[in-house]
Amino acid sequence: MDKRSKVVHLGRNFDLGGFRLINFVRLGAASERVRQWRNHEGVRKWMYSDHVISKKEHLRFIEGLAKDRKNYFWMVADLEGEVGVISLNKVDFKNKNAYLGIYTNPDGRRGDAGKILIHLLKQLCFEIANLHSLRLEVIDGNERAVRFYRKVGFRKEGRLKEFVLKEGRWRDVIVMAMIHSKGSKR
Repeated sequence: MDKRSKVVHLGRNFDLGGFRLINFVRLGAASERVRQWRNHEGVRKWMYSDHVISKKEHLRFIEGLAKDRKNYFWMVADLEGEVGVISLNKVDFKNKNAYLGIYTNPDGRRGDAGKILIHLLKQLCFEIANLHSLRLEVIDGNERAVRFYRKVGFRKEGRLKEFVLKEGRWRDVIVMAMIHSKGSKR
């Protein structure tokens, strides 16, 4: 790491711009709501792992996060309610990069939930964790997600051919990225 690097503890809660980011390890009873959102057909349809997650599997996943230093998940909420989930995955502090994960509360009524979540992810990635690049993967066919990510500043970097097996059929995955530079618009 260079001399400007500082150790960042991402395994905690954050308060950013009126939103509370609650680390999954500290969710308590809200953990079950997150599991229900993740199991919502509209959410899991576009996940690599699209089976219904059991309570036992969910709890095991959260227990594993307590020791994990590369993957961080938060539920986002404010006084109006729960907005959704964001994550930084495969965080590499040496090379200053990570992948993102995001899904909105499927029971929520906010039309701007995705924008709120991506804005908070950018803050976490570039201002708090001091990373240089943020990447994501979208299963081919999820045009709504690709349009959204393009609109908020991500650019297509490539395609992973036949990377995911969905419903018995190989699907490509689109890789998109955002590179942070001084003065870049976020």
